[in-house]
Amino acid sequence: MYLNNYAKVIVNIGVTVEKGDLIKINFSPEHLPLVREISKEAYKSGAKYVALDLRDSEIEMNRVRYLEQEFLGEFPKSEVENQFNYARSGYSTITIVAPTFSDEDSDWVERASIINKTKSIAMSPCRTYGMENHNKWVVVNAPTKEWAMQVFPEHKESEAIELLWRYIFDITKSNEPNPISAWKQQDFNLKKIAEKLNNYQFSALRYISEKTDLIVSLVKNHVWLGGAETTRDGKEFMSNIPVEEVWTMPNKYHVDGYVTITKPLILAGQTIQDLQLFFEKGKVTKIEPNNQVVIDFLLTDDGARMIGEVALVSASSSIAKTGITFKSTLLDENAACHIALGQAYIDTILDSDVKTEEELTKLGMNRSAVHEDIMIGDGSMNVYGLLEQEEILIMENGEWKI
Repeated sequence: MYLNNYAKVIVNIGVTVEKGDLIKINFSPEHLPLVREISKEAYKSGAKYVALDLRDSEIEMNRVRYLEQEFLGEFPKSEVENQFNYARSGYSTITIVAPTFSDEDSDWVERASIINKTKSIAMSPCRTYGMENHNKWVVVNAPTKEWAMQVFPEHKESEAIELLWRYIFDITKSNEPNPISAWKQQDFNLKKIAEKLNNYQFSALRYISEKTDLIVSLVKNHVWLGGAETTRDGKEFMSNIPVEEVWTMPNKYHVDGYVTITKPLILAGQTIQDLQLFFEKGKVTKIEPNNQVVIDFLLTDDGARMIGEVALVSASSSIAKTGITFKSTLLDENAACHIALGQAYIDTILDSDVKTEEELTKLGMNRSAVHEDIMIGDGSMNVYGLLEQEEILIMENGEWKI
């Protein structure tokens, strides 16, 4: 029952399927039961066609292990063109994700970093097009055996998978009597917070906790978003399910201080914890402790060392209340305030559609082939909004104060 409810949430709240819509689902083999439910609900809602894109972590690992060295820095243009064709043809995209992990030695990690960097750079036009909201899109989670055992290692495999599903159904409201109405209420609540923040038009934010002290300037005429977004032609969608955050655009040139990650960062299959990032004049200038995977990520391009998003999340969000670190960015970022290194969302600045690339860059919008969320919030964090001669307390000990 709940699996079908989850599919209904994805179809009716995530990509709001309408008559004649084209839908593309990116998924792993273990997600096929959910994909079948999604396709059923999509066609019932009027979809014209549902296309499938199978992505398998074991096949990807085979590429890391056995790809000839000379091909590590190459990614097929045909694959980029194929994905771009879907986007330009108007397909709404549903991406079902589960984190993957690796205990391989440093040689394999280095190869994975090269492959990931190459793919990110090659696919950056597709990523940018998607983040510009030309089409509807949503990213959701579904369990895999590997992920479930990472979250619940003390359980048997079948029990871990069942338990992870139970939490996902709970935090996506799929087990509620009326999940669609519950999500509409969630959307309303987040938009109320975003409206309050937009009315202030803060010049900067200051994050202070036991582990973080960071000042982030915001671009002029920034826009706080929360919950559902709209495409360029006005169609509503919710890009992440679940969503507990409100977010906006920082000025990439003016970020100073340091942060400590409070949730694991998963890069190239590696779980990275207790990492500190130090910023000067917008750029990451130092990391502690030294970590080659993170360094490789930061060297993807100039924008990978700069911030493209700031987001505020209550420390008592529905996901935070579980007390579980899910080791999935989609879930963990909705349990803690965070920043994102890399590409900014163009709809978080006013009248972005009539601004030139030069104007956007001058205002402080970041461009990059990557976008990686870094969780920095916890129950000790205070967030202040800075005005010319005033400092407003936005969050105290991780809770909303506005």
